[in-house]
Amino acid sequence: MLFKNAFHLMVDNFSLNYKMLLYKIVVGIVTVALCAALLYPTLRMLATSEPLKELLDLIREFLRAVVSGNTEFLQTFPDGLQESLSALVAYIGEKTPNLVFFCVSLVLIVLISRFLSGMGDFAFGVLIDDRMSSHANTAFFSAFIGNLGKAALWQVVYVPLTFVYDVLSLALCYVFFLILLNVISVGFLATVVALLFSVALLLAAAAVKMTLFSAVIPALVSDKMKLGAAMKGSFTFTKSRFSTLFSTYLVTCLLILCINALFALVTFGAALLITMPMSILMLLCIRFVSYYTCGQKKYFLAEDKIVQPKERTNENFYDDFEL
Repeated sequence: MLFKNAFHLMVDNFSLNYKMLLYKIVVGIVTVALCAALLYPTLRMLATSEPLKELLDLIREFLRAVVSGNTEFLQTFPDGLQESLSALVAYIGEKTPNLVFFCVSLVLIVLISRFLSGMGDFAFGVLIDDRMSSHANTAFFSAFIGNLGKAALWQVVYVPLTFVYDVLSLALCYVFFLILLNVISVGFLATVVALLFSVALLLAAAAVKMTLFSAVIPALVSDKMKLGAAMKGSFTFTKSRFSTLFSTYLVTCLLILCINALFALVTFGAALLITMPMSILMLLCIRFVSYYTCGQKKYFLAEDKIVQPKERTNENFYDDFEL
């Protein structure tokens, strides 16, 4: 029911996808401008270096080998990858001042981009809440300005926390990938299994993050809670419902990955202009539907359909059950 109602809510508010797309394009332009100003000189230096060229050539050969099933190359890939990475690290070590400036600038740009993106997500959460509570059509600019302070405070806390979490998750997946390459002796099998489990681990980590913070934005928007109370309430909210929320987010993340990859492939990337904002909106809808459902609040799923969650008891459980 959670996934189905969230999907119906997203479809009923499909016009928000275009507003989401425009906002993300603006954030993308700001991010690209910062990258051009701060990162381009160092990137140009690295792009013309021999170690990076060798690493990219190795990765291209690896992809060809995976597609063609060249097991002979895949057996030597782990050693070749380590050698190429070592050569690249040694080259970068000779450019320490450039590297420090690049890393600091990169972290700042990522944080700024996430902050701006999160501000928009908060505003879209307000729009979704207004649709669910009263089926009102609130203007995006009005929602953005009216919740600027609360959204900024939330992003100041959320962005650094999730940035550290994401970096640790990526590092863990990379280490896990290398371990599996060395543990499994068969080259082609090692590569496939390592990629499979690394991606699965990354999706699971993303689902855990979404589950833990699932109720914060709905609590801030719908119940006008203070940030501390909203975060505490989110952990309490997810404690008894962790398995349900986690499985919903995990399946949704997997579907988002598959749909975006498939549509990007068959439309040469054009469909991403629709599927990417839809993915973000779907995750927001899951947050609010789960919050309203578990809080026993009625909400508009569409203009002519109001959902009134029921308390399930042993007596009426099978009567209330829906597929």
